[in-house]
Amino acid sequence: MSPRPSPSVTPRTPRRDALRNDAIVVNAARAVFAEQGPQASMEAIAARAGLGVGTIYRRFAGKDALLDAIARLFVEEMDRAAATALEDPDPAAGLEWFLDFVGTFNAEKRRYAASLTDRVPSDDDVSARTADRVRQLTQNAVESGYLTQDATGDDIKALIVAIRGVVATSPEGDDGPWRRFVRIYLAGLRAD
Repeated sequence: MSPRPSPSVTPRTPRRDALRNDAIVVNAARAVFAEQGPQASMEAIAARAGLGVGTIYRRFAGKDALLDAIARLFVEEMDRAAATALEDPDPAAGLEWFLDFVGTFNAEKRRYAASLTDRVPSDDDVSARTADRVRQLTQNAVESGYLTQDATGDDIKALIVAIRGVVATSPEGDDGPWRRFVRIYLAGLRAD
């Protein structure tokens, strides 16, 4: 007699309240990490979320799991911003808006941005799509005459990475240094 095949197991879809709690926890973690950095306690996150610590641990094994979830959201938000920038009929304005989004985004997460680095694999589909959108933003700016003909998506990707460094070394709450850096960098890439 042959063994019975095991029934296929379909993963359960999380309940609505569990998904709502996930969103509450992630938003609370983002706020607490922004205030206290990645060393913030799970208890502080639970208090901000208005949930018990046990509820958080049932969904997230610890701070690393929370930081992973936040990093995935970061990538998705960056991708949506790149898509929005591409919709702007003025390529220069779209590129500048996107870079402003990147700077503001990093400034808001300055206390824990370094903890998010390398949490999403570089071969992630959303990251790859965002990189394509950044290349397209750059190409549109080149074709419109805003950027020099030899400007590439890699130039803009380097600027995005550099913005994070400028934000990290600037006084908290002072957006002037990263904004000045972006203006100077873009001036060097502009077409005459």
